Amino acid sequence: MDHRSILLAAVLVMCLVMLQHPASATDSNDTKWLTPSNVTLYWGEQVKIGGYTITAQDFSASKPVDMPDDYVMLKVKSNTSRSWGAILALNHSIIPNETILDGSIRLTAEDIVTGNDIPTPYATIGVAIANISHTNKPISWINNVIRVKRLPADEANIDERVYILVEVMNLKDIPLENIHINETVPDGFITDPDIDDTNWTIRLNPREKRSLGYSIRALRPGTFLIPGMKLSIEHNGVSHLMQTNASEIVIHGPYIDVQKSFIYQDMGTEGVLNVTLRVNNTGDRAAYVQLTDRIPENCQLIDGNLSKSQVMQPSDVWELKYSVLLRSTGNVVIPGANVRFVDSREYSDTFESASYLLEIEENVVGETLSEEEIPTEDISQENGVEKQEKATEENKGPDKIYSISSFKQSMINLIERAIGWRL
Repeated sequence: MDHRSILLAAVLVMCLVMLQHPASATDSNDTKWLTPSNVTLYWGEQVKIGGYTITAQDFSASKPVDMPDDYVMLKVKSNTSRSWGAILALNHSIIPNETILDGSIRLTAEDIVTGNDIPTPYATIGVAIANISHTNKPISWINNVIRVKRLPADEANIDERVYILVEVMNLKDIPLENIHINETVPDGFITDPDIDDTNWTIRLNPREKRSLGYSIRALRPGTFLIPGMKLSIEHNGVSHLMQTNASEIVIHGPYIDVQKSFIYQDMGTEGVLNVTLRVNNTGDRAAYVQLTDRIPENCQLIDGNLSKSQVMQPSDVWELKYSVLLRSTGNVVIPGANVRFVDSREYSDTFESASYLLEIEENVVGETLSEEEIPTEDISQENGVEKQEKATEENKGPDKIYSISSFKQSMINLIERAIGWRL
């Protein structure tokens, strides 16, 4: 069973809160509810109650014993194809034990059981349907004229295309001109190269139905929110708007993150650079990872290894450490490591981690920056500047130039001494 981490669950809570129609105190006090029904759902099971289908999608990670703060992840879908997500717990500091969705269905966690000593986790949920009198509400012009059906996917693997399909139908015996449809690509996704645009302007003949669609790819695994589609049309000088509900999609796959840190030890004319690479699989699928690092030019490996390979389960972390002998007193470029991984579905990727610039000024190590972060003028060498000021005060000799920042400081020192600010 592949469980999400508690951190991911907390993030999901925030995402799901945005998706849900939250119940205010007024809703819970004023709404009259029918007698609730207690249903027990095992992992993956679903039940239909009052026009809603409730599915137990996932549970908190199993422990050797049942924990009091276990949670269950539910998916609720109405008979009109609207869907919501909810996370319920009994004794959790963040996750509530009750939620109201669509203003019409109340879910209450009565019991949640996990643990390694049972075949599958399960939860007992109290389900109550609101006793709402159905009155005829006026239907807006656009909802009476146009029907929209949107079919987004709810999960996919990271190497798969995600197809978003939209069906638009003219319900009347009149032609409809200039129907503007706008789809927003969700954060964390890119459109496929063969997709020119996700905005369309169409015309519908009387009773005509038209299908539109596009595909996107995820940049990394995780849970994402797909914004609703927006449709607008002008009729008889009046603009009419329609928007579908947002939906949630889960992308599965490994995601390998590599962070490099190092410590420089001065040894006079030489120095030792101790390097640590921290590798983390932040995805929800295992992968076989191969890492090979490179050392700077004119350096000698004196301890440790430059490569490591192993299978990484979700949330696994391991480190690769080594030391090199550094024969340089100037700037040293520390190259990035080469990383390749492949999962059980044969999805693979190769990338290079960030490179760094190590600046050594009079045996002082400046801050390290990735190549992407190195500014045009180096303003990060505060330690080197302070060291040079001290040397100037003690030696009163010509300032040595080590970098742009030290050159600027040298000019300031000369000007200050010239006008008598320094003795």
